[in-house]
Amino acid sequence: MRAALLRLGEWLGALAWLLHLRRAVARDGLRRAFPDLTDAQRKKIGRASYVQLGRSLAEILLPLRDEDLATVRTEGWEILERGLAQGRGLVGAIAHFGNFELLARVSVRRGLKLSVIVRQLRDPFGRWLLADRTRMGVGQLSERGTSREALAVLRRGGTLAIAVDQNMRPSRGIFVEFFGEKACTTPAAAVFALRSGAPLIAAFSIRQADGRHLIRIRGPFTTALSGHAAVVDLTQQVTRAVEEEIRQHPDHWFWVHRRWKTRPSGAKPHAEESTVGVHRQRDRQRDR
Repeated sequence: MRAALLRLGEWLGALAWLLHLRRAVARDGLRRAFPDLTDAQRKKIGRASYVQLGRSLAEILLPLRDEDLATVRTEGWEILERGLAQGRGLVGAIAHFGNFELLARVSVRRGLKLSVIVRQLRDPFGRWLLADRTRMGVGQLSERGTSREALAVLRRGGTLAIAVDQNMRPSRGIFVEFFGEKACTTPAAAVFALRSGAPLIAAFSIRQADGRHLIRIRGPFTTALSGHAAVVDLTQQVTRAVEEEIRQHPDHWFWVHRRWKTRPSGAKPHAEESTVGVHRQRDRQRDR
């Protein structure tokens, strides 16, 4: 039953690709990130990313059994433990990469006092996901107006996880390089680390060829700068770590998100932005 559900998830992911569900957005992102690849190569990555996402969604619906937990390998977990040992809490930069929900599940089962800054999810699956995190013991803080609560988590020695790979509005983000383009990025991970003195790390869930998972911890990220320059520096460092992991596993990332939607003031629209509809039509013609 478990294997059948995972296969169903992969099949649904492949079907979503065939039905062009946000496919033009995904291929636009792939063109920006990998301009030197051929259309066929980017199309292969795009389809694989939908299959991977479908499997990850199916995995979320299944409970994490003790035998599953035992198969999850870690790389750099000692970085996390050393950071927590300093007694100032820990800030974890995460991304929509691989089965990112597995990070929360494994962390809680390993005894971490984890809180996540989240966006409001109003769809049925989103509401179920938020409830499931609560059931597992994951604290959830709104992305707006909860700075005091977030700092309190760190003062108590907890771990604060923040997604750093989503597009932000200009009033709430800063621009850093991501695949050679300016991307409006949340500075929250850097800000909370600097304000609290908590170490800043990044964490990624990587699916192995045999279907098992590797959790990779990177960092800690530090800076000799101060003020706003320090915030920009740390945000750039964690964003670069996300890019490096995507380059190694391009099928793992959430390509259906419009990561470069917000443009710097005065910047010209990307050439692809005005032709998404054209690319959608071409994609369909190629698939016939």
